[in-house]
Amino acid sequence: MVFAYVYELLCKTSWTDYLRSPLGSFMSSPSKVSEGEEPEGTLFAACTARRSVFPRSYVKRDVPRAVVDRLLSAAMYAPYHGPKPPWRFVVLGRQAMVDMQRLTLSFYDENWRDLGKHSTEYEYQRWRSKTEEEITGRWGPVSYMIAIVVKRQAGSKRVPMWEEICATACAVQNMHLQASRHPGLACYWSSWHAAARDSEDMAEYLGMGSEDQCLGFFIVAACDPTFNPRRCRYPEVHLDTDWRVDGPKS
Repeated sequence: MVFAYVYELLCKTSWTDYLRSPLGSFMSSPSKVSEGEEPEGTLFAACTARRSVFPRSYVKRDVPRAVVDRLLSAAMYAPYHGPKPPWRFVVLGRQAMVDMQRLTLSFYDENWRDLGKHSTEYEYQRWRSKTEEEITGRWGPVSYMIAIVVKRQAGSKRVPMWEEICATACAVQNMHLQASRHPGLACYWSSWHAAARDSEDMAEYLGMGSEDQCLGFFIVAACDPTFNPRRCRYPEVHLDTDWRVDGPKS
């Protein structure tokens, strides 16, 4: 059902508008392409090049703000249902990232006993110490954390929340596809610490409305430009398809 919804939204976008968009710039029109092959620069090539690059592979190098602007421009062209797009992004720079992580720790300091994640204070303090070290360690090389917020639309005829979540996820995927065009750019979608992410403290910090929802953070950092982790996808493992058509596939 979700994919049918996304497909329907994509169909509502004209090819002219799509090809003018940052995401559409991936598309090319080669005169001759053998069956099963994709020329470099096509949208399919961008899909296969997309990678989630995690902190262990980051290097201390600033990502230019212009690159982040380009990612956000790609996000803008994601499909959505309704008069306005439901996504809202809060771009956190280095100090803002530290503030957000301090807020996360403060939330757990006040609520860890009620959350059931740690059975003793000793366990909690061990987790807290590790998490605090990550501010300058694991997350130290990160240039930006982009908060991914679903902004609930107002009005009497609102689309279901799941549709707005799907649309926001499409916008994030657009950013990730655009990121594949920048050698040395390392990104991934972190769900973050769930209880803190869903807390009123985080909602206030991110300027969220009462019905808005934070889906985590899109991490933007740098890595070695030659870094290219292997990723294999096999139809028999990664593609569950039920063909209900007459005749052979074409």
